[in-house]
Amino acid sequence: MKPFPLFTTTALLLLAAISSNGSAGWSTDLTKAQAQARAEGKAVLVNFTGSDWCGWCMKLRKDVFLKPAFTNYAQTNLVLVEVDFPKRKPLTPTAQKANQKLAQQYQVQGFPTLVLIDSTGNRLGNVNYANGGPKSFITEVEKLLRPPSDIPQPKPAVRKPAAPKRVQPSTAASQTNRADLVLSKIVSSKKKRQAVINDAVLSAGQSATIKVGNERVKILVVEVRERSAIVSIQGQREKRELRLATGI
Repeated sequence: MKPFPLFTTTALLLLAAISSNGSAGWSTDLTKAQAQARAEGKAVLVNFTGSDWCGWCMKLRKDVFLKPAFTNYAQTNLVLVEVDFPKRKPLTPTAQKANQKLAQQYQVQGFPTLVLIDSTGNRLGNVNYANGGPKSFITEVEKLLRPPSDIPQPKPAVRKPAAPKRVQPSTAASQTNRADLVLSKIVSSKKKRQAVINDAVLSAGQSATIKVGNERVKILVVEVRERSAIVSIQGQREKRELRLATGI
């Protein structure tokens, strides 16, 4: 047998190095992923995403999933599953139906939504993440995988409690949320209108939890008009009108 040319051997070594430092492998079959998790003693991380249109999803992939720190952690602790809802990338009707069923099962209301389940299929919870890269994301996963034990701690000395401070979270939240919530599009059909608010597509009466800066904000769409949407933020009685930018 003739030996490989030097340049071919070098190319193979380079490809191996790239593969070892690339993103962890993502499955699209949750059933097979659960079987693998049981066999390997791992948990399953399910990523509900809009891979080719959701800005937060793309940022999460770039800032976390493509980093070697996450790849190394996932190889030891997780089996990864992607449940995609793309707008341009084609999916088979079977895949679309299966993904929609999973979204309903796990009550997905916006993207990205990250659900952690154990090897037997029990839901451990949603992974909350805003910013901070792989280290911050892994910390949130660990909180669900290995929560603090409930060992009783010694009772501290009794002290007279200080007078509680009055906090008005609804006012502060409304000021922040109003500025960061963006109505980018009104989608109309024969039956109804839908509002595209940040990365969530909602009809009147529907609600979603949306990432705004370092927070997760729950909004309810009260009414979708021709060029605006009336929303309730964090369950407040006061309603807000989000308007389309001029020229859209």
